[in-house]
Amino acid sequence: METTIVKIGNSQGLIIPKKLLSTLGESKRIDIQVKDGGLLIKSLTENKARTNWENQFAEAIAQGFIPEEEIREFDNEFDKKEWTW
Repeated sequence: METTIVKIGNSQGLIIPKKLLSTLGESKRIDIQVKDGGLLIKSLTENKARTNWENQFAEAIAQGFIPEEEIREFDNEFDKKEWTW
């Protein structure tokens, strides 16, 4: 995605498009590194909405929970009456 470097006082800034900025989550703190001829921007705060998902799924599966089977059990009256399958 193309963007522009702009003058901000005696410095210069990079405008990060909203679409890309949303991938950093709610964090306002970032780490910028020069890497392979470009800039690597990383969030310094974890996205709390997804914190520890991998471990939680592993623990659930170890206890016998099978996500694909459990999802099928979310039947509701709206789906039964309003949708044609």
